[in-house]
Amino acid sequence: MNSQGIVGGLAWRTGPFLLLVAAILLCLAVLLVNHGPLYYFDTGSYFKQGNATLSLILPEDTQSAGTVGANQIAQTDDTTNGSRSMIYALLVAVFWRLDALGGIALVNLAAVLLSAWLVVRAARRTGLLQRSGMSMIAIPLLVAAVTALPFYIAYVMPDIFAPVLLILIAAVVSMGREMTLTERLVALALAALAVVLHPSHLAIAGLMLPLAVLAALLRQGSGRWFAVGFVACLVLIGFAERKAFEVAAETVAHKQVVYTPFITARLIVDGPGMTYLDENCPRPDLATCALHEALSWSDDPYRLTAAHIIFERSQNLGSFLLMTPEDQLAVAQEQRAFFFRVLTAYPFSTVAALAGNAATQLKMVSVKMTIPTQAVIRSAKSLSGLTDDSLTVLDRGILARDRSWISTADRVHAALYLAALVAVVGLLLWPGLVAGQLKVFVLCLLAGVLVNALICGGVSQPADRYGARVIWLLPFAAAFLAAAATAPRRKGRQTAGVDI
Repeated sequence: MNSQGIVGGLAWRTGPFLLLVAAILLCLAVLLVNHGPLYYFDTGSYFKQGNATLSLILPEDTQSAGTVGANQIAQTDDTTNGSRSMIYALLVAVFWRLDALGGIALVNLAAVLLSAWLVVRAARRTGLLQRSGMSMIAIPLLVAAVTALPFYIAYVMPDIFAPVLLILIAAVVSMGREMTLTERLVALALAALAVVLHPSHLAIAGLMLPLAVLAALLRQGSGRWFAVGFVACLVLIGFAERKAFEVAAETVAHKQVVYTPFITARLIVDGPGMTYLDENCPRPDLATCALHEALSWSDDPYRLTAAHIIFERSQNLGSFLLMTPEDQLAVAQEQRAFFFRVLTAYPFSTVAALAGNAATQLKMVSVKMTIPTQAVIRSAKSLSGLTDDSLTVLDRGILARDRSWISTADRVHAALYLAALVAVVGLLLWPGLVAGQLKVFVLCLLAGVLVNALICGGVSQPADRYGARVIWLLPFAAAFLAAAATAPRRKGRQTAGVDI
């Protein structure tokens, strides 16, 4: 080999490596600039739940912050919230005990990198990619990292695993037949982890199952049903984890698992639920009538928001938390039955409300909810059950000190998302420019963004946090397609091989 060929070979390898390093650093930019992770008020609840559980295995020094308080709370409360993942709570507690809460960001980054790696491995094996594997991982992440992605890498909440789940499902639906057994097992393990880290992720997997079935019906050949089995397995794992959590809570901690009645609150706020209660309450066989009565204790119109119904404790705005514990438990346990009652009574208005909430959710993509306000800081500390001395890590953030930059960032991000959407549509519609399997991959990602909006906006409440966590998949998909479509062909190289 002559010197020119050696230099060219080194450039072929060094360039992609430097791109990948740049992508990693940009993904960690928010963590580095902020001098620590970002968090939400509910992060405090994960602290409390995880620390209390971890104390059963590794008792903390009684002089350490908050353990006594947390245990006292646990002893006087005979219920536990099933809306939060115990696995994620333990993960948070472990890093907090190690005084390395920023390590959560490294876990988040590793999940994103691993999901992108699996996509590229499968795509290169089919011969659909001409660029090196490192380049195909780095380029989409570099583009996504100038939008919301770094904020969710640094976020001590399980939200980043929603887009990771969508990437893995899209990869398996489009290229699962080309994956090796090892890659399939790694994808299943990572996707299963994502599913059990938050109940909304389980719901997303459930709604992605019909898409996998449709893709299988439209394809031919062996292995076309693998994706269906993959997603179905994720759903079963999610339900099994929920059941195991309930059994463990009842037998070990002697607590009853209760799910926050997001669906009930959403139906009431949207109208069909309130109409149903107005027409049917009081009724002894309808536990939600207790909430209907609680809502009448104040005439403040702002009490009728999902967040106020569920979380507010003040006399003017509160309702659910002002009820007796027995009534709260009954309302929470009835929310699924209440949903179907309302859906049966008012099918069109209920579906219209769900669709409207999903449409609203699609437009809410600001990163502002990842930046804690002073109120969020106080709530996180209060919900943690720990003392302020043990939570000084929550006061170190730089980005929260001046929030004036957020509006500018949002405008820049919005422009990039719009440009990415236009680019994706153009690349998908351009004849012969992108291979069919890559088109299926991106279409699955777009479907996943819609499913996320339906689950989070329709069932819970439209919020920027839910939209921004997955919207970075648009620039990721646009850059992925563009990199695949514009790659120069190199003579003498085996383009269908796998180099990563």
